[in-house]
Amino acid sequence: MKSIRILKSTAALLLVLTVLCGLCACRSKEVTEAATNAVVTVAAVFESTEEAAAQPELTTQPEPTTLAEPTALAEETATEPIPTTARPTTAVKPTAASQRPAPTTAAEPAEINGVETLRDGGKTVVYPSALKNSAKRWPVIAWANGTGCPTWSYTALLQALAEGGYIVVADESVMTADGTDQIDSIDYILRQNSDKTSPFYQKIDAESLGVCGHSQGGRSCVNAAQADRRIRCVVSIAGSSYVKEARGLSAPCLFLTGTNDLIVVSSQWCKPAYNAVAGRAAYASLKGGIHTTCMTNPEKVSGYILSWFDAYLKNDLSAKKVFAPDGRLARDPAWQDFQSKN
Repeated sequence: MKSIRILKSTAALLLVLTVLCGLCACRSKEVTEAATNAVVTVAAVFESTEEAAAQPELTTQPEPTTLAEPTALAEETATEPIPTTARPTTAVKPTAASQRPAPTTAAEPAEINGVETLRDGGKTVVYPSALKNSAKRWPVIAWANGTGCPTWSYTALLQALAEGGYIVVADESVMTADGTDQIDSIDYILRQNSDKTSPFYQKIDAESLGVCGHSQGGRSCVNAAQADRRIRCVVSIAGSSYVKEARGLSAPCLFLTGTNDLIVVSSQWCKPAYNAVAGRAAYASLKGGIHTTCMTNPEKVSGYILSWFDAYLKNDLSAKKVFAPDGRLARDPAWQDFQSKN
């Protein structure tokens, strides 16, 4: 009986990897609803086996994507649409899971005492609680989800970015590759900046706009930056960008991947995209990192993501040194194959 269960879980794993590889590489809006449902169904079967539950993090299988929220919330999200009226939640204090692994390198560090979340139609905005009583204008990160992954599954990572002094705007779309959802998120937050009834009224630094995303969302970042010159810098996490999409991109780009990612294989996607961009860029691979590490262990990547945005949205010279040939990332034993250019 145990051997039968092992065979079933192995077959399910292969099917999940096959379907997800296809989804990550496809164009946004071109994948059918049936394909997405197939991923969810097969993943549910796989995660229900005893063998899947016993696997450690550093394996070739995708990790569960629900650690940031309880299962009950996943069911609630699937059945109840996000209200169209903006409703801020209570402040969220920083947690150990969302802390930056290295001290901040910001030239003018903000006093961040927790973050808050506002949901407005199809947008989720995570922002520092300090924004409410601040007269400063804040930089913005537009976030894009990976294939089939809802925004709440990235909660810990988005909170970590907000704790670093950024307004993070995420669209609820789970098919994001063409970049239009991220551009729409930028348009949304700039409208809020001009709306006297919005909590973000005159709080947005319109000259400091960046994009960040995971998997298909990483591909979205590249496409959004190619199409919209308002975007000042890019962070792609395990992004499935095509070389032709990344070619010639001038915005500073950081490409992060994992050595054990078998869904978006670095040599086929991330490295060629890094090589194709024309502007400043850096690349590194997390040792033992798998495709969903940014969801289940965001503290492993959040520090370098924030340093990149500090460097190119806050013009922080100390943060730029992190990505120098002899900088902190190049010397970090947790990462390998570091490269930088321009």
